[in-house]
Amino acid sequence: MALMTTQQAAERLGVSARHVQRLVAGGDLTAIGIDRIDAGSVAHWLAQRAGSRFRAWEEPTAWAAVALLEGLPARWLGQAQGSRLRAVLREIDGAELASRARNRADSRHYRAHPRALGPLAREVVGSGATEGAGDLSAAVDRLDGYVADAALNRLVSRFRLEPEPGGRVVLRATGMSLDVVSELAVGRRRVLAGLDLAGSIDARERSTGVRLLDRALVALRG
Repeated sequence: MALMTTQQAAERLGVSARHVQRLVAGGDLTAIGIDRIDAGSVAHWLAQRAGSRFRAWEEPTAWAAVALLEGLPARWLGQAQGSRLRAVLREIDGAELASRARNRADSRHYRAHPRALGPLAREVVGSGATEGAGDLSAAVDRLDGYVADAALNRLVSRFRLEPEPGGRVVLRATGMSLDVVSELAVGRRRVLAGLDLAGSIDARERSTGVRLLDRALVALRG
């Protein structure tokens, strides 16, 4: 496990040491002992916020963007808001979309016993990001899916998940109805899978995700 000091993490993230401490306190970065930050958690934080010069949408707006790109109604958004969002989507590219939609869920990485993956998979809504999206091969030893905010701690306890930056289990906790998430996850344009992949620290996965998003944006423009 690669480690860095708080100051090194601050320099890598372009923030103050105090801000790094707040990220640790909030669970966004992982501290290992005194003044040691797990470098993997720093890399994941950066990947999730690639292009973060773009202001992130609020969670309902981020999910509405996914719906519009899949050609589905965003019933939780007002008509005027939906029209403005559609206009924005006509002007941005996949990388900016991934950055703006990052607040759709709070992503956490865990280590799990291999036998837990099957039962746990039945408790989450997978986006298809680990199922061979684009030109990627399916990842049979990984689990990546959405859960309700209120269910996260229960699942972590039930399946004895251990927080681990870069862990093979990713749970994305969201306040959006899982019925909506389930509908969007099987969209023909693979927008949700594209967003998940675009936030990966793996360059090939990230590139595949951005390509999926670019294609969906082109389709929206007609």
